[in-house]
Amino acid sequence: MAAPKYPKRKHLTVIEKGPKTYFRVQINKLKMGLKVNKTFTDYDQAVEFLNACENKLATKHVKTLLEMEAKEKQFFREYFENPPLVEYLNEYIRIYIRPKYEHLNPGLEKDKYKLRQRDGLINTLKRILNTEINHKDQNDWTVNELIFTARTPIKLGSLKPRDITVDDANQLILALKKQGLKPISISDYLSRMSVFWKKLRYMDKKLEGASNPFLNYDKDLINYGQKRFHKKAFRFTPEKLRAVATIIKRNGNPEFKAIIHLMYKLGLRRQEAILLEKSQISETPTPHIYIQSKNHERLVYLNDRTLRLIKQFIKPKQERLFSYKVLGFDGSFVKPFKAHGIDQHSFRKDYISRMIEQIGVSNSILLSQMLGFTTPRAIERLQATFPEAHTLTQQQLLKQIGHKDSRITAEHYFSFK
Repeated sequence: MAAPKYPKRKHLTVIEKGPKTYFRVQINKLKMGLKVNKTFTDYDQAVEFLNACENKLATKHVKTLLEMEAKEKQFFREYFENPPLVEYLNEYIRIYIRPKYEHLNPGLEKDKYKLRQRDGLINTLKRILNTEINHKDQNDWTVNELIFTARTPIKLGSLKPRDITVDDANQLILALKKQGLKPISISDYLSRMSVFWKKLRYMDKKLEGASNPFLNYDKDLINYGQKRFHKKAFRFTPEKLRAVATIIKRNGNPEFKAIIHLMYKLGLRRQEAILLEKSQISETPTPHIYIQSKNHERLVYLNDRTLRLIKQFIKPKQERLFSYKVLGFDGSFVKPFKAHGIDQHSFRKDYISRMIEQIGVSNSILLSQMLGFTTPRAIERLQATFPEAHTLTQQQLLKQIGHKDSRITAEHYFSFK
């Protein structure tokens, strides 16, 4: 089949490439400031555009159209060459967060809790990047920044990583404070951003060596320099202990009582007690519970009384000890205890205080292992809060832990394997 014939036009070139035909419009009118080099796949569109270029009244509209197209091309070129931070977050979630949780079963209560943690982390990072900050404009002004600093409100995630500085991290702190976040939450947000930022160099080689603005921010902005030099040791008062006993009695559910017992006597976290499984319980060589958290594991030793309590809830055809769901337990727990100033952390805080008083702050390595802390630093910071306990004999220390002999302590706590 013969190729169709197109009328010849000045400034219009027909280009045949295999089965396809293209139409190129080329115009260079210096006096009018119009320079065109545009290709079409449709002949009628090419002719219509050429007629507009040759019409003096329509030339202004053509120039506007070409300028818009040029800006659009420039935008997409810059976007793909140097994408904004939000694109890196999407990749970070795909590579580092979702695979960590993909093996979990949404039908299991213990996995539901971990999946909620995943969603919480993702939502926190997205919230940070959607936070609007006052970004410092780049300009050549000689005015001192103390006198005037030009700033533009923009979402943190819309900025390119190369353009994000310590000043932006400081502006993020101020924005989060306006949202009503507490200093401890802001510190947590910045910590999460720092972990995310450290992975950028693996996703984009151009960012190798880029400084981490979420490490070098002005820490005094978080709490305006008001530091708490002394932490108060948390202990239940006799009145609060009586309130705990009353609430347990009113509830009447044996599982509720057992969970509270594990939180108070063993220092288990709320979810650790609620989601306890019989596979975590071992009676040899010394009765204990194996606990695995996000990045740490520990053994919690049981005395005879607590072991007997736990055995009551072990069922032959059921892995979990308790039927409570985490949120279901909160429904029974939060309201009655809140009236007495007690929350889920109170029981573990009291347990930690008791253990430190008994074993001594100087035994920070042993305490951190027993309490499930990643490092001993959290214990050592309490040096000024707790008076040093009387030095325990080895036999007394073993009795506190629940061991029968020193070999078990050495194997479990002082092994570097």
